[in-house]
Amino acid sequence: MTYRTLTAVNTQVSEFCFGTMRYADKDGTENQRSANGARALETAIEKGVNFIHSSYEYKTRWLTGPVLKRNPRRHELHHIIKVNVPEFEEPRFNVDSFRRQIEQALEELGTERIEVVQHLQRGVPRSEMMTPATDKYRLEQFDEIEGEIAEIAGKMKQEGKIGTVMSFPYTVAFARRVVESPVYSGLVAYFNPLETEMVEFFDRLEELGKDYITIRPLCQGILTDKRADRKSLPAEDRMKSPNMDDLYRRFETVRRALGEPGMPWEQFAFRFSLIHPVIKSSVLGITVPEHLKTAEGPDLVSGDLLAKALQANQEFDVIGQRD
Repeated sequence: MTYRTLTAVNTQVSEFCFGTMRYADKDGTENQRSANGARALETAIEKGVNFIHSSYEYKTRWLTGPVLKRNPRRHELHHIIKVNVPEFEEPRFNVDSFRRQIEQALEELGTERIEVVQHLQRGVPRSEMMTPATDKYRLEQFDEIEGEIAEIAGKMKQEGKIGTVMSFPYTVAFARRVVESPVYSGLVAYFNPLETEMVEFFDRLEELGKDYITIRPLCQGILTDKRADRKSLPAEDRMKSPNMDDLYRRFETVRRALGEPGMPWEQFAFRFSLIHPVIKSSVLGITVPEHLKTAEGPDLVSGDLLAKALQANQEFDVIGQRD
């Protein structure tokens, strides 16, 4: 296992961050799916994974907590958790909610410290999250609450309960503001060959001594050998939905630019999600031990891959605007 250093806390974390979103039933049922998920987490830790991503929203900590609490390496593990304050449609940042979500995670995960708090500032209806009007509102809101976030985060750092806070920005406009904020030590956001919007911040984050953690390296599962060929998928597969048409068209554009990877698409996409030195880990959702092979592909040393993917996505966006 390869490790990279989180700058703000000088902590070495595994490049592969174990994602717990879908690895267990959300109703607490100890069935085959949950048994597979438990084995996957245990196997990942045996292989050297020391970074775990979780959220109360996922409703899978009922499994994560017991698996970690009985693991002999539990004190060597680091955690990144989602903290959503304000929530969708909540008008204000709530200090008590911020603390409560962290305290709950500490108890459920059986740890004394959360290394990275992934902060999500919502505050608007879910359906309006990505609109320009929402950007304006959220940016104005952040200007009002930046000091409150800094104060509670500072207190919890002094208490030893958290290491650092990073932002999940949702949009480029919001990222542009919070990258410069002293409240956050970096971004936790999407990045893969089809989602390259945040690339513009990589060099600036590095210049500021901040970091990036990748979410969704396989782009909803499209970037896998199983789903790369859409025509071969059964009719009931979720990737057959018309909602995925544009994403597959984007994939074809990027695919032509990059060429075939010479390894499984999932391995290529995962390694791609770590291609810049400012990226310290990539959150990969695992459901069975066999999926761990995704993180075992060779490093991508070709620096032009990122430039080619970025250009292909930009060209696709321009064509879409003309259409």
